[in-house]
Amino acid sequence: MKLISIKFGLYLFFAIISGIVIYLFLFYLSVNDTLNVKIEGYVFDVETKRPIQNVLITINNERYEDDEGNSNYDEYLGHDIIRLHSDETGYYSTTIKKSAFLWIEFNKKGYHKKSEVGRYSSKTMSYKTYLEKK
Repeated sequence: MKLISIKFGLYLFFAIISGIVIYLFLFYLSVNDTLNVKIEGYVFDVETKRPIQNVLITINNERYEDDEGNSNYDEYLGHDIIRLHSDETGYYSTTIKKSAFLWIEFNKKGYHKKSEVGRYSSKTMSYKTYLEKK
């Protein structure tokens, strides 16, 4: 009986250690900047469903690595602001070299300002945004 409880204790110990190692590995994978993040989307009028051109799109990008190459996975060291405008079809697109987390703001005269909720970065991030007239 004592041998069974020792074996069970060892199995439990190794299971806990394995779980901790897997958790740390997954945490390490999740705190790296994603490279070459493509951000694209369309902006439409909420009532007419027609595309809106010349909307100012401001992308706020956070990264774990600063401009000198220093990294800290407990906080964001780098911050970029990218500004672009939608075309006649309401489309916009850009690629960011490194990104961990970002949020987007949309601004057009005659419309209410709108923000897309922040998201952790992935290789391709697509948006479909509707703006409401003032």
